[in-house]
Amino acid sequence: MLSILIPIYNQDVRPLVYTLSKQCNKLRINHQILCFDDGSEQKYKEMNHELAFKIDINYTEMTENLGRSRIRNWLGKAAYFKYLLFLDGDSIVKSKDFIKNYLDNLDQAQIIYGGRTYGPNKPKAKKKILHWKYGTKREALPARKRKRDPWLNFQSNNFLITEELFTQFSFDESFSSYGYEDLHYAGLLKKSGISIGHIDNPVIHGGLEVNTVFLNKTENAIENLANIYKQDATFATRLTRSYTFLSKYGLLKSFERVYRKIEEKIHNNLLSQNPSISLFNLWKLHIFSKKLEKE
Repeated sequence: MLSILIPIYNQDVRPLVYTLSKQCNKLRINHQILCFDDGSEQKYKEMNHELAFKIDINYTEMTENLGRSRIRNWLGKAAYFKYLLFLDGDSIVKSKDFIKNYLDNLDQAQIIYGGRTYGPNKPKAKKKILHWKYGTKREALPARKRKRDPWLNFQSNNFLITEELFTQFSFDESFSSYGYEDLHYAGLLKKSGISIGHIDNPVIHGGLEVNTVFLNKTENAIENLANIYKQDATFATRLTRSYTFLSKYGLLKSFERVYRKIEEKIHNNLLSQNPSISLFNLWKLHIFSKKLEKE
């Protein structure tokens, strides 16, 4: 019936796994929960190792770090039920009907994305405010808004797909680092005429990063996006559309000229306790432009 696939990297996944196991057992469905550790620190391996002795749970430690795409593909190949539910290891399930909600929507589309949300209150650690603010405003979208562009609003943190379809469409393993592998995957699905359904069945994103780390990870992600764009200029995200608009009307140099004048202000703001998402988007556009200049 259902294989639940969880890649782990420096996370204690026990609360997530036990919550999912309880829901599946309550529904009395055939299921398995596969947890593949992708090179975590030893302390996390010691925490999660108890999962290896639980029924219907397969905990495996990789001998090397495979990366975000390869680890998902390995999980998919190891699964043996018809439906595959991929969940990030830092997910927090709050709904008591989380599994049931997916089962009730199996006929909606070939792939179903449940969504992502963030805690309702600002994090106590002020250095994590940028990640929380961006996620809350740009990623935590209800299904009715995500449906306006089903592929652009797809993320790989919480989705269900059939085993047969995943065998045909796996993740591009050239993506070893963080960033845009899910949108690249959605773009491939779109070109192949594969539909993505959206439902309101979110998990809470529990792994907030401090501002400096979040900016570094975002820059790495933008480098991935720049590499995709160099190969396929039709690959559309909000960021590539902004860049294409400026390029089309010869405004890139003017943008960079203005940006340099306020660069220090933007940098200070993004590290502050009240970062501006508008300035963050300008920073991303600047980084994307610079990455494209590199040969």
